[in-house]
Amino acid sequence: MRPENSTSGRKISFIEEARRRQIIASAVEVISEVGYGNASLARIAEHAGISKGVISYHFAGKDDLMTQLVIQLYVAATEYVAPRVGAAVGARNRLLAYIDSNVAFIASNSAYVTALIEVVTNLRDAEGKPRFASADGERDIIVPLVDILTEGRRTGEFGEFDPLLMAKSIRDAIEGAAGRAVREADFTLDAYAAHLCRVFDRATR
Repeated sequence: MRPENSTSGRKISFIEEARRRQIIASAVEVISEVGYGNASLARIAEHAGISKGVISYHFAGKDDLMTQLVIQLYVAATEYVAPRVGAAVGARNRLLAYIDSNVAFIASNSAYVTALIEVVTNLRDAEGKPRFASADGERDIIVPLVDILTEGRRTGEFGEFDPLLMAKSIRDAIEGAAGRAVREADFTLDAYAAHLCRVFDRATR
């Protein structure tokens, strides 16, 4: 069972899951409008048209809500990207599909991406460290890309390079697009996706 589908270790119903998603969606909108620091549970509840107590029933607190927001976005991104990469034939085409679909997901989910950046930047654990800055979290995200690059080297589609370093470069370029799209009103993600595909197509030859 996925972590976003449990509350204190118990399985939740479809109706509860729908309510949790509604609350997360309201949190996204509020964070996008007023920022992480001003996104109180009371304000999120008001946006959702529910009482603060309803949020407390579904989430252990603001930190839990923010954590589930990030998890939900990463799950949604995986569900969007994976079929597109899986439909591509050959490592090179899978790499280009990976880049293009990741940037397309960012373009189609601008409010969620804005909220994600706010949460990842601000949410801290009990020791005051960024909650989502762990090496384990990065590894989970980057492994599928490393696998594509490793397979392409094995088959001769790609040239000589370190798959892990190349994967980190690609991920940094994709994640940089999210931040730039938030900061620059005229930043065109379609053009950027095409640019990244050309750059890493050449870099892997």
